[in-house]
Amino acid sequence: MAMGYFIRAAKAAAAAAAATLAGWRLFESLYVWADHAADAEVDSGQSEWFAGTSQYLVANAAGWAFVPVAVWGLLRLVRVRGNHLAVIVSAFVWVAFTAPHLVGSHPSLGAVVAWVAVQTAVTAAASVVQSAAMPASTRAKR
Repeated sequence: MAMGYFIRAAKAAAAAAAATLAGWRLFESLYVWADHAADAEVDSGQSEWFAGTSQYLVANAAGWAFVPVAVWGLLRLVRVRGNHLAVIVSAFVWVAFTAPHLVGSHPSLGAVVAWVAVQTAVTAAASVVQSAAMPASTRAKR
């Protein structure tokens, strides 16, 4: 049974690392898009106060939602079922800790590695905890 936990943790870690790096790149790209849209609105004579507001709202919503959806999808792709806790915990850590430290701050390589490691470790741990907490009859069906 310990090997099952190890494989589940490895799959969850790989999914979390891939989703975090992709989410970071997506967030950065969306912010560049929103900056260009805001500049275009200002150049066309609109007020600077609200220039790009709708684009920044869309960028934030998409950037925050991407990682939990990607973690869920990747875990399904690698056939890890029963991953609700991993997705919820990953979403919380992404929104509260990882994204604010990575997005828009030009982090060093060490900071990127550290925050991706945090995101990965927490997601993998949550996946294993949920697997251990599931009843044996539920695990057998999966």
